[in-house]
Amino acid sequence: MKILYTKCNSERAKEFQLQTTIFEVDGKKFVKKKALTKEAIAHIDNMKQNREALEGSILDKNLLLVPIVESSKDSITFEFINGESFDNRLKRVGYDSNEAKEMMQNYQNLLFNGFKSTKFDHTSMVTDKFKEIFGDFDYSDLDNTTCYDGICNLDMIFSNLIYKEDKLYLIDYEWLFNLSLPVEYILYRTYQMVPKEVSNILPIKFKNEILFHKMERSFIDNYVMKNSFYFYRNNYLKKNQTLEGLQKHIEQLEEHRKELAKTIHTQRENIDNLNETIQDYHEIFQNYQNTIHNQTLEINRLNELVNKISNELEYAHKTIELRDEQIQYLLPKNRIKHIFKKFNPLNKSPLYNPFNKVIETTKNHTPDYVYREPILSEEIKNDINNFKIKPLISIITPVYNVDPKWIEKAIKSVETQWYDNWELCIADDCSTNEATKKYLKSINNPKIKVKFLNKNLNISGASNAALELANGDYIALLDNDDELTPNALYEMVKVINNSNADFIYSDEDFISPDGVYCNPHFKPDFSPDLLLSNNYITHFSCFKKELLDRVGYFKSEYDGAQDYDLFLRLTEKTDKIYHIQKILYHWRMIEGSTSASEDAKPEAKERGKKAIEAALKRRNINAKVEYANISHNFRVRYEIQGKPLVSIIIPFKDKPELLDMCVNSLIDKTSYENFEVIGISNNSEEKETFQLMKELEGKDSRVKFYEYNVEFNYADINNYAVEKFAKGEHILLLNNDIEVIAPNWIEAMLEHSQRKEVGCVGAKLYYPNDTIQHAGVIIGLGGYAGHSHKHYTRESKGYYNRLMIVQNLSAVTAACLMIKKSIYQEVQGMDSVNFKVAFNDVDFCLRVKEKGYLNIFTPYAELYHHESISRGYETTPKKIARFEREKKALFERHKEILTNGDPYYNPNLCHDKEDFSICPK
Repeated sequence: MKILYTKCNSERAKEFQLQTTIFEVDGKKFVKKKALTKEAIAHIDNMKQNREALEGSILDKNLLLVPIVESSKDSITFEFINGESFDNRLKRVGYDSNEAKEMMQNYQNLLFNGFKSTKFDHTSMVTDKFKEIFGDFDYSDLDNTTCYDGICNLDMIFSNLIYKEDKLYLIDYEWLFNLSLPVEYILYRTYQMVPKEVSNILPIKFKNEILFHKMERSFIDNYVMKNSFYFYRNNYLKKNQTLEGLQKHIEQLEEHRKELAKTIHTQRENIDNLNETIQDYHEIFQNYQNTIHNQTLEINRLNELVNKISNELEYAHKTIELRDEQIQYLLPKNRIKHIFKKFNPLNKSPLYNPFNKVIETTKNHTPDYVYREPILSEEIKNDINNFKIKPLISIITPVYNVDPKWIEKAIKSVETQWYDNWELCIADDCSTNEATKKYLKSINNPKIKVKFLNKNLNISGASNAALELANGDYIALLDNDDELTPNALYEMVKVINNSNADFIYSDEDFISPDGVYCNPHFKPDFSPDLLLSNNYITHFSCFKKELLDRVGYFKSEYDGAQDYDLFLRLTEKTDKIYHIQKILYHWRMIEGSTSASEDAKPEAKERGKKAIEAALKRRNINAKVEYANISHNFRVRYEIQGKPLVSIIIPFKDKPELLDMCVNSLIDKTSYENFEVIGISNNSEEKETFQLMKELEGKDSRVKFYEYNVEFNYADINNYAVEKFAKGEHILLLNNDIEVIAPNWIEAMLEHSQRKEVGCVGAKLYYPNDTIQHAGVIIGLGGYAGHSHKHYTRESKGYYNRLMIVQNLSAVTAACLMIKKSIYQEVQGMDSVNFKVAFNDVDFCLRVKEKGYLNIFTPYAELYHHESISRGYETTPKKIARFEREKKALFERHKEILTNGDPYYNPNLCHDKEDFSICPK
């Protein structure tokens, strides 16, 4: 058997999810429809039962149903009809020809006269089943119109009609109903799918077009898609929301917005009243000032809420428009067109899929993020007083032509620090703005040192001049237009006391010119590979002066990326690196700053690249640096040493169509040649499977199949394959439902797997609809482990571009995982006792990490993952019980990371979602 084409319509409700396969046996072609779920078996059975009734209703002798050649409980196999489809003939003869008009008239006559019919009577024909499928509407206007007599096929579309010799074959009658549906409705839904050129020759006009449109929407929304048609947006849009429902929801939000606006107005009046009271009663000024402060914070909160609701209103409007596009896309004619385009090698134009479309809304700040200024408590005061180590922190600030209002705010943020053992070292880089110099000369604080340079040295030179003023044990960096949070130095010194860290950095956010805090960057703990992809550390950083003296000061050849170069050098000389998971720095978004635009300093991009190249040279690493997808992001491409053999292990049970897709995509699309495929059949039974195994072995000598017929245990199967058959230096675990996209995917993984410090390497996997299935595993998501950025579109950059750059992660999926065979054996492989099916890859990666190796995600190895098609989901009581046991085992073995959190994630990000959204406080 040779498989020519396969499609799984898994976007439908479970009751209608079928797999359609076109295959060839001994030169003859057949079409097989098979239930993908147990719920869909009834749909297959319905097609068989209703076929006889449909055949008995046909009056036109030239119209035939495609013959059934084989039938089973969950499938039907039809003869493949070689002929010319109605729509292709229509196109061939020309839409404006007389022959086309005659064809359209004949088609209409076929629908009206080719089947047994009667007159519609809504009182007897609109049954509960009729209403359930096509909606509970007023159908009285259809009375006495022609309708089908008790049996109807909805799929009388042009592509389902095939001319062969002098006969017309109906090749698809999946949507058969024991209902008396109006003939005009069938015509209407067909005519909605015809090309625009055909519209001009349609022989009928519809009096009940609005009703037919409602029936079609009901059929798609409430029957075909049912519970599978979702829209999510902050739990705002609900499942299967109708246009009317969305409109009602919009109206409710509008009312809510008005109420909030009134509340804001009331709060502002309260503030005015409080101000008057302060003027009248000066002696209680302090108490009322605190009250005003609290009211102002509440107003800011309400303003944030109003902005959020406004964004959601905009999103809802755009969602309504997108919903119509998606429904049109789901219509049979458009789906068929999309499929033919996808598999047509001559088609070069990009495929449009509205389900991949991202609705963008106008946002002036990050939704759900409100910076709340910390409160200095008595406990913190006691904490500061009891510090055993109270180092002097020298804050370095180079200045050049900054607006005095910004440098004043920066200095104020230092002067209001809770921890007061600091000095601020300012070097003015020969500013030409007299207002800047005037302000600096007016500073009157003994803890602030200002040095005026006689000539412009640029930012590195000015920073080094400021460093010459420093007497501190630790150095901290502050730009001349940014601000520190009041607890910034306290948090740094607390870490110094607890860990004696050499290098400390924190999270940060951005602040707009009008004072709105936004775009928080909640960073991972130290990730050396992420640091080689971009300068994710940026602000706020603090490090030992002794460490700085060892590596040297700022270097002018990296101006614009001087911090990046310094961080690379500092982190090379210490492993005492600590990340504070709090916002301690506000990066101001002003014109000319990279905080406002990635392209603000184009020279910084080139110098960032040079800084990485210098780091690689210092580390004796043979690699080249390339620009990534956006400015200030990079890819380090390591040179592969030699041509090591990669052993690709693929466990499977039957599903020959998936195995065929997987192995052939490996053979046909993979550019790296030195690999072996080790296919492990686990209890396969189908004849087609074993036949395919022989064919694939015959096609490529690198492919070998073996049988291991034990109870399914994913960990055990892989361990068996590695121990018995793998000859490669590197092991690549691969699911049988993986399909190669990028030809150089092995190289993209191997360049990291070969590195002595690297353990597991994971790939970027997409669902068939081009949304993210896997971009690394985050420990703790959903209570145990989840996938990073799940369901993001393929084009999405992700949170701070993390979908597009190499980075370290705690774990990656074994659906596509590469590791050196020596490390696989060092950790004694996967745990086949405690993790037979679930979490074996998570446990495996964490044990590799515990050995001191770095695990890596690379976005440059791209593949499709038809997830869980092969073995299914955890749905039976036995499977659920086993899943719970394995989850418990994961907690017991890896309690520390599950309790303390994934170091490559951040506790300020949600753990109940997989989208890097901000955790509400």
